[in-house]
Amino acid sequence: MQAIASSENMSVSVTFFRLFRVMRLVKLLNRSEGIRNLLWTFIKSLQALPYVGLLILMLFFIYAVVGMQIFGKIALVDGTYINRNNNFQTFPQAVLLLFRCATGEAWHEVMLACMYEKKCDPKSDYLPGEEYTCGSNFAIIYFMSFYMLCAFLSPTTGH
Repeated sequence: MQAIASSENMSVSVTFFRLFRVMRLVKLLNRSEGIRNLLWTFIKSLQALPYVGLLILMLFFIYAVVGMQIFGKIALVDGTYINRNNNFQTFPQAVLLLFRCATGEAWHEVMLACMYEKKCDPKSDYLPGEEYTCGSNFAIIYFMSFYMLCAFLSPTTGH
């Protein structure tokens, strides 16, 4: 019993001494104007982080919906950049494809794969003789603007 009580007293005293180390840090912050300004700037920038995150989510949402409307009928062909894992046919797949493009993973190849005169998906509704009318030349504006906005909003993913 006495050993347990002494170990509890020991942990209390260790915690008590750690408090003194924290107090030394506070004392250092009071003396140094530069460190205090740096810490204040860091705290203020963390307050804006949720708004930047919401802005990025909104950007991905808008571009995913527009991409589904424009490029959602392109045929999924294995061995190309529009395949069963990389496409605009469903919302989650569109967001995943945009995330890959935002990180720089062959976004220009995906852009070229979404250009006009691509083969249409057999499940989509197209008229006979219009099998190669899917895609759009708008892909250049779409992907370049998305990549530039991502580079502007998050410098870590914008290369």
